[in-house]
Amino acid sequence: MARQSIGRRGRIRRRRLIVGRPLRNGWRPSVARAAAIGLAPALLVGAGIGAFVHSAPDTPDVVQAVSADTPFTFTGYGHGHGRGMGQWGAYGYAQDGWTAERIIAHYYGGTELGSVEDQMIAVRLVGRDDKTLDVYSDSGLNVGGEFVPAGQAVHLTPTEDGGANVVVTEGCSGATVAQRHADLPWVDPVDLGEDRPFEEHLTFCSDDKTYRGALGIVLDNGAYRTVNRLHVEDYLRSVVPAEALPSWADSGGAEALRAQAIAARSYALAEKRHELWQTCDTTDCQVYAGSGAEDPRTDDGVRTTRGTVLMKNGEVVRSEFSASTGGYTAGGIFPPVEDAGDRVAPNHQWAKTLTAGEIGSKFGVGELQAFEIIGRNQLGPDGGRVTRVRVVGSDRTIETTGAEARTTLGLRSDWFTVKEGVDETVPEITPAPEPGPEVVADPFGSGSGTSPIEQAYLELGGVESVLGKPIGPELMLPDERGKFRIFTGGAIVWTPELGAQVIDASFLKDWFSTGSAE
Repeated sequence: MARQSIGRRGRIRRRRLIVGRPLRNGWRPSVARAAAIGLAPALLVGAGIGAFVHSAPDTPDVVQAVSADTPFTFTGYGHGHGRGMGQWGAYGYAQDGWTAERIIAHYYGGTELGSVEDQMIAVRLVGRDDKTLDVYSDSGLNVGGEFVPAGQAVHLTPTEDGGANVVVTEGCSGATVAQRHADLPWVDPVDLGEDRPFEEHLTFCSDDKTYRGALGIVLDNGAYRTVNRLHVEDYLRSVVPAEALPSWADSGGAEALRAQAIAARSYALAEKRHELWQTCDTTDCQVYAGSGAEDPRTDDGVRTTRGTVLMKNGEVVRSEFSASTGGYTAGGIFPPVEDAGDRVAPNHQWAKTLTAGEIGSKFGVGELQAFEIIGRNQLGPDGGRVTRVRVVGSDRTIETTGAEARTTLGLRSDWFTVKEGVDETVPEITPAPEPGPEVVADPFGSGSGTSPIEQAYLELGGVESVLGKPIGPELMLPDERGKFRIFTGGAIVWTPELGAQVIDASFLKDWFSTGSAE
């Protein structure tokens, strides 16, 4: 809630930061066809995450806009959504002598450490979408129960019956040795066991990237998807060095890497992305780059925490983390806490300057007239993270979340203040090395391309939610104002104005047939 103060006439009013000139004639709310795509309120199934749009005033008064080249400085703290563990904070605490277990307990209040047996995990390799599966192994491999020796490569194309057409060649591009159909579209190494030697790993022909475990190619509503199935502990050997800095172990931060292993293991095992895979290999999930990314220092963090996970009410917890909290976590699933360890973060404090023209253009409001911070979470200095902003322009007014404002403006976090002019008293955003991209459970926390539709779907429970399985990819709305995805039990529509909304899928049929929901 925003802080309040008493006005001169005794009225309680919100204290807010307003950048730009206020509208003399105010603004008037309007339904605006349910704010951008005509979503009938009766069709809304779930609560939306997003903005409210207000039409421009009808009165003929002229409202002066802020000069397009007027600079505004956004000053903030931290890098990421700030929920759960701060990776730089964990490093700072490790240097102070904290153990991984103490670090985890500090950031993930209300949970307890538990233990799970090693199990397999299926990971979608997003960069391989819509490609055939073309691999080899220095030790040979197996397809459909038949051994393919070293020196030969296999090329799999998925078929509608759940199998694959297989072509075996000399090397990756040599003469064809054999062609056949496999009932299962999987390529197995000579041994599917954990911690196998490098020469047994499967290697892609296109870039020589190596992967532990098996590789398969499946059809997802007609589209090719490559999936890596491997032991969780093997998977983490690639994830931890991608999400944290292995060099921390050389400067008193080994316990931070152990804490990262626990958080990453918990997050992966709590994932339920799709019936064909649990998680993916991009910043939308956790970064995973195959066995070539492994590092002995992070291997040690995985090995010494083997099977350790965060649990609550008997279930593994989907443990969020981000690069830097700025000194205070954001709350949410886990209670907010002070993060003294974050003092070592290169982006503990940052600043970014944008012009009024850039701000107005990014929000699509026309010429900027005012940028108002109208809500904060009251956690930490300066009122804490921004929860709500209002952007007033010559064409329209938008109210949106601080997280969306962060993404739209390209800020390091949603914990910021703003003032007119260039502020040279705080450092610019540093190019210093950061841990891997944050893991998020909100639509706009990462600033890294995370799909708000997929995040809303996961928050509802993924394939186990009332929406059920997805039956198509994310597609653009006809007017290109947003995107949608259809599931067996409904649909999710997203626009910059409304955020993510769960609707009755039949509404989309009306939209496509008429181009309007009216």
